[in-house]
Amino acid sequence: MENLKVLVVEDEPTMRELLRDMLYHAGATSVSCCGDAASARAAYAAESFHIVMLDIGLPDGDGHDLMTDYRAIRPEQHAVLVTADDSIESIQKAISAGANGYVVKPYSQEKIHDVVNNYIMVHGSDPDVAQGLNRPH
Repeated sequence: MENLKVLVVEDEPTMRELLRDMLYHAGATSVSCCGDAASARAAYAAESFHIVMLDIGLPDGDGHDLMTDYRAIRPEQHAVLVTADDSIESIQKAISAGANGYVVKPYSQEKIHDVVNNYIMVHGSDPDVAQGLNRPH
């Protein structure tokens, strides 16, 4: 693995950019962003990502459905749902659907570091990724 590649699917431009910047700070070397479900489906059909971060509430779809679609194409990939909904029901639904993580907005650098570190723990300590986590930003 040469890069830690992340796909961010978030409909709010400000939140999308904030998340992108936080992911770079956490060690991602490539972050692609989509603002809706249709462009997300096209992105993950065309390219493989290490982590996909999916907003649950999108104007043209639902993050749970996107995760199901994504898992059908790449079942081994790491999927994290992001939302403002911190209800137990929403968290349980995400976990039941196979999410590797669940981040409640507002984003914090600590939460995003946890997502990246969880990926590393689950998928091993690839030296290229570990080196990226320690580079200055």
